[in-house]
Amino acid sequence: MAYNPFKKDIAELSEGDLETLIEAEIVEGWYVEYKSDIPKSAGGNLDNIKIAKSISSFANTKGGWIFWGITCNGKNKPVAVEGVNLEGYVNFEDQIAKVVNSNISPRPYYHFKRIELQNGKTVFIIHVEESPTPPYITSQGVIYQRENNESKPVRDRYIIEKLNEKTNDYYEAIERFTVFDLPETKGQAEWNQTYLELYLFPLPFGSFGFKKFYSSDFFQKVAVRFYQNVDVDISLGGLGSKVVPLNLSFNSIFSSERSLIIRPLNEKNLIYKGTTVELMENGNLKFLMPVYEFQSTNIPEHYNGSKTMEYLLDQYSPNETVQQSLGYPMFQRSELKLPPVTRRKDTDFVRHVKFIDGVELILSMLIIISKYKAVLQDNDFDLNTEIGFRAKISDCWRKFVFFDSEDYLEKIKLYNIPLSPKSEIEIPDFKKGNGYKMRLSEDNAYFQIARYILEGIGLPDSHSLKFSEILNDGFKRFETKSN
Repeated sequence: MAYNPFKKDIAELSEGDLETLIEAEIVEGWYVEYKSDIPKSAGGNLDNIKIAKSISSFANTKGGWIFWGITCNGKNKPVAVEGVNLEGYVNFEDQIAKVVNSNISPRPYYHFKRIELQNGKTVFIIHVEESPTPPYITSQGVIYQRENNESKPVRDRYIIEKLNEKTNDYYEAIERFTVFDLPETKGQAEWNQTYLELYLFPLPFGSFGFKKFYSSDFFQKVAVRFYQNVDVDISLGGLGSKVVPLNLSFNSIFSSERSLIIRPLNEKNLIYKGTTVELMENGNLKFLMPVYEFQSTNIPEHYNGSKTMEYLLDQYSPNETVQQSLGYPMFQRSELKLPPVTRRKDTDFVRHVKFIDGVELILSMLIIISKYKAVLQDNDFDLNTEIGFRAKISDCWRKFVFFDSEDYLEKIKLYNIPLSPKSEIEIPDFKKGNGYKMRLSEDNAYFQIARYILEGIGLPDSHSLKFSEILNDGFKRFETKSN
């Protein structure tokens, strides 16, 4: 367990907690560093080199706590909480973050806390986590480690190899996690169904855990979160707004090895590979979903009258007039003839191309991210913590994302349909533990993920697409359903 001199989160600290450092005689050493003032250069500016040296040394070792504004005696014991003067600094936390991000590579994990003292000064605290992908190298090209109460350069090749080994183990853990191996029935394998796999994990990977994961109370609360609707407040223009309930029909939950499996089950899909959530003990989540798709021969009712659909059909399956046949040889020589008929031309577009409903995919992300966020909140997770995510789309060859909007139609006219030439897409590439990052505290977190997925499948000029209008039109579909 990581060292913490206070036994509480850094966000909860107050001036009284600082006095406990003196009372408990928490000396400067492997996990603690005290400075009576802010590290400054000869010109009075922040000393980037000293700051990077201290923070990187803790990141390369077991993590630690840095205090600016606490005075020590000759024996490295804290004797006074005097604080530092931050009046001359604007956005001090941002300045320190800039120093760290510009002078340490890769970026370590750290947290800030500013405690205002009664004397008008401030104690500034930096909590550096034992970061998972060392070595953390300063802009001077030096690797530091904490040794007792000093930050010393690493010169031993063995230590550097062990740091690299730690990084490789971290990345391999992410690779092992991002696998969702669920078998299909023989019939399903022939359907060419597109599946979305989504992987979400608090960062650093493996740093969080549900404290009551094996309790009945936790099990029941997770069930409630996944079974209940996600209520979305949609605008109805000048008619105000309306709450529309959305769900993925989850109704089954059971325990697995260090995880919970949640699924929607009914008599028609008991044996099939379908929508599945696996919530792990360490807070990670796997999500598998068959992507809603259709062909031009079975267009959903809500797209009747769609100008975008009409344009696509006119372009790739135009109307043609053909002579009808009676079908039997004995009638073909008779004078009896059927009138010609106008119908859509049978083309590759009709036979092979499938549409992926973009709005359905975005709303599925809204639902699953809302439920994941609720479960984490129930268990004291800080939503400002970064979340890593990866996604995989399988069996997406000859398919493209469809939106019913004038904006999207103009893109199609200009750039043609974004038909996927790939059968599988990883977002980003599944290698060396890489992934995208976001925070669940952001209101549009679900849309960030959905957009990465949609762009991965393929969108024309996606950065100029008017997604807000597309979503508003999509929500109207569900508002109509709920009437």
